[in-house]
Amino acid sequence: MKEILQECFALLDAEYGDKLTDQQRAFKKELFFKIIGKYPPEKVKEMTLTMIKNRKFSNYPKIAEMVEIIEGNKEEETELAWAYLLEQVSRYGYYYSVSFQKYPAIGGFIESEGGWINFCDKLSDAQDDGKEIWIKKEFEKSYSAFKKREVPTYFEGYFEIENNKKGYDNQKLIETFGMTIDGRKKRPLQIEGGKNDRT
Repeated sequence: MKEILQECFALLDAEYGDKLTDQQRAFKKELFFKIIGKYPPEKVKEMTLTMIKNRKFSNYPKIAEMVEIIEGNKEEETELAWAYLLEQVSRYGYYYSVSFQKYPAIGGFIESEGGWINFCDKLSDAQDDGKEIWIKKEFEKSYSAFKKREVPTYFEGYFEIENNKKGYDNQKLIETFGMTIDGRKKRPLQIEGGKNDRT
């Protein structure tokens, strides 16, 4: 990791560091290692190349610029994640199990709300009362914090919870009723576990 940081800092220094004094360079390097060094090496390399390729200014970039490239535009991603969450609620409701691989940090918020079923109920009540905006504000406040944590991405829906309570086996349900343990119907091709198996 240290070698990659050295290499990336050297590239940025070659591109933007011609006006820095030795003291300024040492300070920039210390900050770079301290803050940017916390990110995965592949993200740091990607950020360095993106900055050199796309940045139009000749002054040395601020650490905040580097972080924004690594993490993406937080406000924009939060909006997209919220829209994605609402889409999942509309599509599956609390009956079906859901997975948030596309925006994993959503899982942290759902967990903080007591799980998928509780969240769906709370959102539905808030929408009925015209207070959805308050749940969205909570989501926006906490989303970036959840991005930095290990959070669950899979949540059981009502069907799966009930079927598990009854001791049903997923494969048996597929063979007998053509549906999975979380209540989703499977097409014949999916039952064989072929390419079309999307569960």
